[in-house]
Amino acid sequence: MIELGQEDAAALYDIYERVLKVMSEAETVVWQLPKTPERDQLLHAHTGVVVDILSRLKTPLVLQYPELDTSLPKGSPDTELDGEEQKVVAALSESQIALIDSMLLADCAPTWRKVARIVGTAMTRGPEELAEVPIGFLARRVKALVESGELESSGNLDYMRFSEVRLPR
Repeated sequence: MIELGQEDAAALYDIYERVLKVMSEAETVVWQLPKTPERDQLLHAHTGVVVDILSRLKTPLVLQYPELDTSLPKGSPDTELDGEEQKVVAALSESQIALIDSMLLADCAPTWRKVARIVGTAMTRGPEELAEVPIGFLARRVKALVESGELESSGNLDYMRFSEVRLPR
């Protein structure tokens, strides 16, 4: 790897992050194609490009400048609840929890989506009776859906911005 100054390394890191985001959008389109050997070839090629970007381009930058890696969460986990939040959660009925789970699953897809997106959508579309349910509990429910096998996950589920979920294949 060429020795880069930190400013150049940071610029490249940001570009690679944007490329990976666009590649994620492309993956969504490819998965929607009819299941054929050609689609499988596209998926294989797509995966190869993503792996190359991560392993051959981005990783050397992080090895040289670890502070560039924004994938490490900071602060308390999103799934932590304070005393007041725990009281709200304790008052939820089984049917309300089932409704929360169905709202979370409704925004999931066969492609990866950030847990923060899934939780945010559920919050904005939920009924008024669930308006006081803490965000951390919704994040916990996503984690429970992963543990039950209803979702697959990637990343650290205790931090919504650092994890993704999808419907099982």
